[in-house]
Amino acid sequence: MAKTARMADADFEAFYERHWKYVFRLCFTYMKSEADAEDCAEDVFVKVLTGSFTFTNETHERKWLTVTAINLCKDKLKSYTRRQVGSIDDDRMPEIAAPEEEDQSEVLDAVKSLPPKLKDVIWLYYYEDYSTDEVAALLHRPASTVRNQMRDARLLLKNILEGGGQNG
Repeated sequence: MAKTARMADADFEAFYERHWKYVFRLCFTYMKSEADAEDCAEDVFVKVLTGSFTFTNETHERKWLTVTAINLCKDKLKSYTRRQVGSIDDDRMPEIAAPEEEDQSEVLDAVKSLPPKLKDVIWLYYYEDYSTDEVAALLHRPASTVRNQMRDARLLLKNILEGGGQNG
Protein backbone atom coordinates (compact mmCIF):
# COMPACT_ATOMS: atom_id res chain seq x y z
CA MET A 1 0.00 0.00 0.00
CA ALA A 2 1.46 3.36 -1.01
CA LYS A 3 1.65 6.17 1.51
CA THR A 4 0.94 9.55 -0.04
CA ALA A 5 1.34 13.10 1.20
CA ARG A 6 1.22 13.18 4.97
CA MET A 7 0.28 10.01 6.77
CA ALA A 8 -2.94 9.83 8.70
CA ASP A 9 -2.47 9.38 12.45
CA ALA A 10 -3.41 5.69 12.32
CA ASP A 11 -1.06 5.06 9.39
CA PHE A 12 1.78 6.86 11.11
CA GLU A 13 1.20 4.98 14.34
CA ALA A 14 1.41 1.64 12.51
CA PHE A 15 4.52 2.84 10.62
CA TYR A 16 6.14 3.93 13.89
CA GLU A 17 5.36 0.64 15.64
CA ARG A 18 6.69 -1.33 12.68
CA HIS A 19 10.02 0.49 12.51
CA TRP A 20 10.85 2.11 15.88
CA LYS A 21 13.09 -0.64 17.30
CA TYR A 22 15.03 -0.95 14.05
CA VAL A 23 15.64 2.80 13.73
CA PHE A 24 16.57 3.16 17.41
CA ARG A 25 19.00 0.22 17.25
CA LEU A 26 20.62 1.65 14.13
CA CYS A 27 20.96 5.10 15.72
CA PHE A 28 22.38 3.56 18.89
CA THR A 29 25.23 1.95 16.95
CA TYR A 30 26.29 5.43 15.85
CA MET A 31 25.49 7.56 18.86
CA LYS A 32 26.56 5.09 21.58
CA SER A 33 24.19 6.80 23.98
CA GLU A 34 20.60 5.81 24.61
CA ALA A 35 19.44 9.44 24.89
CA ASP A 36 21.25 10.55 21.72
CA ALA A 37 20.00 7.52 19.81
CA GLU A 38 16.45 8.24 20.91
CA ASP A 39 16.78 11.87 19.78
CA CYS A 40 18.05 10.83 16.35
CA ALA A 41 15.39 8.14 15.95
CA GLU A 42 12.69 10.64 16.87
CA ASP A 43 14.08 13.08 14.29
CA VAL A 44 13.78 10.38 11.62
CA PHE A 45 10.10 9.89 12.45
CA VAL A 46 9.48 13.63 12.58
CA LYS A 47 10.78 13.79 9.00
CA VAL A 48 8.27 11.12 8.01
CA LEU A 49 5.43 12.79 9.88
CA THR A 50 6.08 16.27 8.50
CA GLY A 51 7.23 15.29 5.01
CA SER A 52 5.38 14.23 1.92
CA PHE A 53 6.87 10.85 1.14
CA THR A 54 5.53 8.03 -0.97
CA PHE A 55 6.62 4.58 0.08
CA THR A 56 5.77 1.80 -2.33
CA ASN A 57 6.22 -1.03 0.17
CA GLU A 58 7.78 -1.95 3.50
CA THR A 59 11.19 -2.59 1.90
CA HIS A 60 11.17 0.92 0.46
CA GLU A 61 10.21 2.30 3.89
CA ARG A 62 13.08 0.44 5.56
CA LYS A 63 15.67 1.55 2.99
CA TRP A 64 14.59 5.18 3.34
CA LEU A 65 14.69 4.92 7.13
CA THR A 66 18.16 3.34 7.03
CA VAL A 67 19.71 6.04 4.87
CA THR A 68 17.93 8.84 6.75
CA ALA A 69 18.93 7.50 10.19
CA ILE A 70 22.57 7.04 9.18
CA ASN A 71 22.76 10.53 7.70
CA LEU A 72 21.08 12.16 10.73
CA CYS A 73 23.42 10.38 13.13
CA LYS A 74 26.49 11.39 11.15
CA ASP A 75 25.28 14.99 10.99
CA LYS A 76 24.64 15.09 14.74
CA LEU A 77 28.02 13.57 15.50
CA LYS A 78 29.68 16.22 13.35
CA SER A 79 27.70 18.99 14.97
CA TYR A 80 28.49 17.76 18.47
CA THR A 81 32.19 17.92 17.54
CA ARG A 82 32.73 15.23 20.08
CA ARG A 83 35.05 12.30 19.95
CA GLN A 84 34.08 9.01 21.51
CA VAL A 85 36.46 7.93 24.24
CA GLY A 86 36.68 4.21 24.85
CA SER A 87 33.95 1.76 24.03
CA ILE A 88 30.44 1.53 25.34
CA ASP A 89 29.86 -0.23 28.65
CA ASP A 90 27.56 -3.23 28.56
CA ASP A 91 25.37 -1.76 31.34
CA ARG A 92 24.54 1.24 29.10
CA MET A 93 23.47 -0.92 26.15
CA PRO A 94 19.69 -1.15 25.80
CA GLU A 95 18.22 -4.62 25.45
CA ILE A 96 17.09 -4.13 21.88
CA ALA A 97 20.55 -3.05 20.68
CA ALA A 98 21.99 -6.57 20.73
CA PRO A 99 19.48 -9.36 20.18
CA GLU A 100 22.00 -12.08 21.07
CA GLU A 101 24.02 -10.25 23.70
CA GLU A 102 25.79 -13.22 25.28
CA ASP A 103 27.36 -14.52 22.08
CA GLN A 104 27.56 -11.31 20.08
CA SER A 105 28.46 -8.51 22.52
CA GLU A 106 32.20 -8.70 21.84
CA VAL A 107 31.62 -8.75 18.08
CA LEU A 108 29.07 -5.94 18.29
CA ASP A 109 31.47 -3.82 20.33
CA ALA A 110 34.17 -4.46 17.74
CA VAL A 111 31.80 -3.45 14.92
CA LYS A 112 30.89 -0.27 16.79
CA SER A 113 34.57 0.62 17.09
CA LEU A 114 35.13 0.54 13.33
CA PRO A 115 35.56 3.76 11.36
CA PRO A 116 32.16 4.96 10.05
CA LYS A 117 32.65 3.93 6.41
CA LEU A 118 33.53 0.39 7.44
CA LYS A 119 30.90 0.21 10.16
CA ASP A 120 28.20 1.21 7.64
CA VAL A 121 28.92 -1.64 5.24
CA ILE A 122 29.33 -4.28 7.95
CA TRP A 123 26.17 -3.20 9.77
CA LEU A 124 24.01 -3.15 6.66
CA TYR A 125 25.38 -6.44 5.32
CA TYR A 126 25.49 -8.58 8.47
CA TYR A 127 22.94 -7.00 10.80
CA GLU A 128 20.35 -5.84 8.28
CA ASP A 129 20.83 -8.59 5.65
CA TYR A 130 21.34 -6.34 2.64
CA SER A 131 23.38 -7.70 -0.28
CA THR A 132 26.58 -5.90 -1.28
CA ASP A 133 24.77 -4.41 -4.29
CA GLU A 134 21.96 -3.13 -2.03
CA VAL A 135 24.50 -1.69 0.43
CA ALA A 136 26.23 0.05 -2.47
CA ALA A 137 22.94 1.56 -3.63
CA LEU A 138 21.96 2.67 -0.12
CA LEU A 139 25.30 4.33 0.53
CA HIS A 140 25.75 5.68 -3.02
CA ARG A 141 29.06 3.87 -3.44
CA PRO A 142 30.26 1.54 -6.20
CA ALA A 143 29.70 -2.15 -5.38
CA SER A 144 33.44 -2.80 -5.77
CA THR A 145 34.14 -0.14 -3.13
CA VAL A 146 31.66 -1.77 -0.76
CA ARG A 147 33.30 -5.19 -1.29
CA ASN A 148 36.75 -3.68 -0.63
CA GLN A 149 35.47 -1.92 2.50
CA MET A 150 33.94 -5.19 3.72
CA ARG A 151 37.28 -6.94 3.18
CA ASP A 152 39.09 -4.18 5.10
CA ALA A 153 36.48 -4.24 7.87
CA ARG A 154 36.71 -8.01 8.25
CA LEU A 155 40.50 -7.83 8.56
CA LEU A 156 40.23 -5.04 11.11
CA LEU A 157 37.55 -6.93 13.06
CA LYS A 158 39.71 -10.06 13.08
CA ASN A 159 42.60 -8.03 14.46
CA ILE A 160 40.40 -6.36 17.10
CA LEU A 161 38.83 -9.63 18.21
CA GLU A 162 42.20 -11.35 18.43
CA GLY A 163 43.34 -8.61 20.81
CA GLY A 164 45.45 -6.57 18.44
CA GLY A 165 43.33 -3.41 18.59
CA GLN A 166 42.77 -1.15 15.58
CA ASN A 167 46.40 -0.40 14.86
CA GLY A 168 47.57 -3.63 13.39
